[in-house]
Amino acid sequence: MPHLKVAIVGSGPAGCYVAERLGKKAKGAVEVDVFDRLPTPFGLVRAGVAPDHQTTKAAARVMAKALEKPEVRFFGNVEIGRELSLDDLRQAYDAVVLAVGAPSDRALGVAGEDLPGVVGSGAFTRWINDHPAAEDRAADLAGVRHAVVIGAGNVAIDAARLLAKTAAEIENSDLSPEVEAALQAAPLETISIVARRGAKAVKFTPTELLELGELADAAVEIDPALVAGDNEGAESPPGFAALQQLASGPVKSARKRIRFLFNLQPEECVAGDDGRVAAMRFTRTDLEGAGENVDLPADLVVSCIGYRTDAPEGVDADGGRLANDEGRIDAGLYVVGWAKRGPSGTIGLNRAEAHGVADKVLEEVAPADRPGRGAILERLQAAGAQPVDWEGWGRIDAAETERAGAGRVRRKFTALDDMLAAAKGS
Repeated sequence: MPHLKVAIVGSGPAGCYVAERLGKKAKGAVEVDVFDRLPTPFGLVRAGVAPDHQTTKAAARVMAKALEKPEVRFFGNVEIGRELSLDDLRQAYDAVVLAVGAPSDRALGVAGEDLPGVVGSGAFTRWINDHPAAEDRAADLAGVRHAVVIGAGNVAIDAARLLAKTAAEIENSDLSPEVEAALQAAPLETISIVARRGAKAVKFTPTELLELGELADAAVEIDPALVAGDNEGAESPPGFAALQQLASGPVKSARKRIRFLFNLQPEECVAGDDGRVAAMRFTRTDLEGAGENVDLPADLVVSCIGYRTDAPEGVDADGGRLANDEGRIDAGLYVVGWAKRGPSGTIGLNRAEAHGVADKVLEEVAPADRPGRGAILERLQAAGAQPVDWEGWGRIDAAETERAGAGRVRRKFTALDDMLAAAKGS
C-alpha cells in the first residue's frame, strides 16, 4: 500500500506541529515534505519572537525534533509562487497543508501612514530580528525622541521594551550589532503605548507588562484613574491587574518614560517640516471626552494592530485569513495556524490546533500513489532552485552561533547569498 504523501508550506510552529503529528499517528506510513521560502526554519520563533526573549525562542528545539524525523524532509529556500506553484504541490501530494502565517501588517487606515517614521509591527519585528526581507524604514532612529506604539497586545509591549532597554539589558540575546547601535542611538524620552479601547479590553499578559517595570532606565507611567475598578471576574483580563500594579508602584527616576494611554482612536499621522512623521493624532472615545482630538508628539510610530495572511493564487481570503471550514479549504487542501484562525494565540495553542488539522488530514485523505517528492525534485532542478535541506540548515545554525560575538547567542545572516554559502559549508 502506498504511503500518504503530504506537503506542508511553512516551517513555523504550526507547520512543524502538523509534521510532528502526522509522523506520530501514521507510524511510518507517511512521507512529509516541509517547504519554506527562507533557507532557515521555525518561522516566527526565529524571526518574530523578540530577540531578548531567548526562553521563548527555545521552542525551536522542540520544533526541530519534528523536522529531524526520517519521514520528514525540509526544503528551505523554496517559495510557492516562485520555484513551485500551489498546483504543482496539489498534483504531486495527496494533501497540502498551508502553514503560511500572517506576515503582512494590517493597515491603520489613516492619512499619513505611509510617512517616513511610520512602520507596522511586522516590518519593525523583521528589522529587529534581522529577517532577510526587512525594510530600512525603522533603521534611522537617531532623531527619535518620542515614539508612539499603537496596540493593546504583547507585540506592542515587545516594541516598547526593546526601544527602552539599555545595551546591558540586551546581553545574551540575538540582537545584531547594527540593530543595537540604531536602538542605542535614539535619544528617546517618551514611549507612549496607546490602546484604542479601555484598560479592561487589553490583551497584554502580566509577565510582559511587569517586565517593563524592571527596566533599568525607563519609568512606567499610568494614570491610576485610567485603571480604576475591580480586577477580578470575566470582565477583567489578566493584564488589568498588572496595569494596576504598575500604576500604584513607586515613582522611578529614569531617562525614558513609558506611558500607557487608553480610549484613543488613531486619526492621522501628521507630517513635520522635514516630511517625516512628527505627531500622531487621535480622537478620544471615552464618554467624558468623546470626539476630542489628542495630538501626541511622535518621531516614530509603530502600529501593532494585527496582521493578515496573503492568499496564494486560487485560495480565497476571509478577513485577513484563508477561508476554511475547520482547517479544510478544499479536497486535499488544508490550512493551519494564523492563516487558519487569524493572528492570535500562543505557541501552545498552535500545537493543539495543528494536531487537530493533522488528524483531519489522516481521517479524510487516502493515499493515491501520487509522485510526491520525486516529481518535486525534478521541478526544482528544472527551475534552477537551490533548496536547503536539514543538514544545510544545521551548517547555517552552526555558522551563526560561531560568529555570535560577546554577549550574543548567535549573529544571523541577513543576505540570502551568505545563508546559501553557509548551507554549503563554504
